[in-house]
Amino acid sequence: MLPDTNRLYPTLTEVFGKLDMSHLSADDTLELANSSEECYAGLLHGLNFIGDTFVTFADNDVLDFSAESLCQLGHCLASISILLPALTQLQASANAKLTNNELTRQ
Repeated sequence: MLPDTNRLYPTLTEVFGKLDMSHLSADDTLELANSSEECYAGLLHGLNFIGDTFVTFADNDVLDFSAESLCQLGHCLASISILLPALTQLQASANAKLTNNELTRQ
């Protein structure tokens, strides 16, 4: 799980944390939790791929990138940095609702 400190863009994460999930069924909530976790993992794998690619480029002296490519990469990485903590918050909210539903049934 990502730490709650040093987030560059906390607003989306905070909004996700305030979402009212009371109208979601247990199945919908479980799907939300699982989808958030899968998206989180997919983003991490993508970042790992990007990192490995850059290391390979550096090892092979591929050092030239167009301004457009760098701009696209910058926007991509900025979006990922916003989405990762937001997805973590969304998953935590869904898991908390699932836990509360389980406790209510007992």
